Amino acid sequence: MKNRGRVHSKKKGSNRRLSDSYTYTGELETKTGIRLVQYNSEMLEVKDITDLTLFAPLVNSKYVSWIHVSGLTEASLITSMVKEFGLHNLDAKDILTPEHIVKVEVFDNHMLIILNDCFYDTNGEFHKEHLSLILTKNAVISFTESNSPLFDATLSALQNNLLGICDRKADTLLAFLLNHVTVSLVDSASRIEDMLEDLEEQLLDIKKNQLNFGEIIQGKRREYMTIKKSVLPLKEQFGKLLIINNPLINKDTLPLFRDANDQLQYVTQSMEGCREIISSLVDLYISNNDLRMNAIMKRLTVVSTIFIPLTFLAGIWGMNFKWMPELNWQYGYLIAWGLMLLSGILTWLYMKRKDWY
Repeated sequence: MKNRGRVHSKKKGSNRRLSDSYTYTGELETKTGIRLVQYNSEMLEVKDITDLTLFAPLVNSKYVSWIHVSGLTEASLITSMVKEFGLHNLDAKDILTPEHIVKVEVFDNHMLIILNDCFYDTNGEFHKEHLSLILTKNAVISFTESNSPLFDATLSALQNNLLGICDRKADTLLAFLLNHVTVSLVDSASRIEDMLEDLEEQLLDIKKNQLNFGEIIQGKRREYMTIKKSVLPLKEQFGKLLIINNPLINKDTLPLFRDANDQLQYVTQSMEGCREIISSLVDLYISNNDLRMNAIMKRLTVVSTIFIPLTFLAGIWGMNFKWMPELNWQYGYLIAWGLMLLSGILTWLYMKRKDWY
C-alpha cells in the first residue's frame, strides 16, 4: 500500500496537553493531499486542490461538497481548515491524534465523528487507520492517515448515483462513508474469525508441527483486540446518529444509518465469538504442549525400561570377582549378547502388548 511506511515519531503523545497548536502524533508519513468532490442532481465534479489556503469558499450552497483529506502530516493546514468550518482548536487535536478515543459529537451546525478503521491489505497484513468525519449543512470533510482506498467505493457510488445519492443532501454522503467503514470492519472481523477457526483445526492435529503456533495466536489476539477497541466504542457512540430530531440528519436518511448500526452489531457479535475461540486456542495450545511433553517422556521411559535389564547384566559381568565361571566359557561373549538382546526384545514386546506406547 502506498505511503504506509512507518517512522518512529518523537511527537507521539505531545497532544495530551492544552496548546495553541497541535501536531500529528501518528507513525505514517503520508503527504497531505486534498480532493474536492461537488455534486447535485445534474452534475458531478472531482478535482484535486493544490491551492491550500482557504477552504470554506469551496463550499457552495448549490452543491453538496465532499472535501477528502488524505495524510495528516500538514498539521497546521488541517487545524486552519477545522477552524474555518467553525470547529474548535481542540477538535483539530482529536483529528491529529490517532490514539484519541472514538466519539460522536453533535452540534447545531456541524457534527464531528472520530473513529478507527481496521483492514487487511492484499498481502494479508493487518492495518489500523485513524479516521475523522465532519458534517455541515452542505458539506462533508473526511480525514484519513494514508492514501487508503477505503472511500473509493463512495466516489464510485456518486459516479453511479447509487440509491439516488446525488439527489440527496450531505447527510446521505456521510451515511455512505460510515457504511464503507463498517463494511471494512465487518470484513476484518470475518477474516480474523476464519483465520482463528483454521488455527483451531490445525491445533487439533496433534501430529502437525506447532512450534510457532504460540506466536501466531498472540499475533491474532492483538489484531482481535485492535478490532474490538475500534468497534465497541463506535457502537456505543453510534446511537447519537439515530436520534430522530437530529438537526443535521433527515428522517429519510435514518435507515442508512440504522443499516450501518446493524453491521456494527454483527461485528460485535463476531468479536464475542473470536474471544471464545482465542480462549480455546490458548487452552488447546497449552494442552498440546503438555501432550507432546508427555509423549517425549513416554518414549524416554520406554528406552530406559528396555535398558534396565541390560544394565543389570552388564553390572553383574562387570564385577571383578576372581571366580566367575562365565569368564572361562568358550562362547560366553556370544551368550551374553544373546541374553541382552533377548531381554531387550522381551521387554519391548511386553510393553507393546500392554499398549504402553
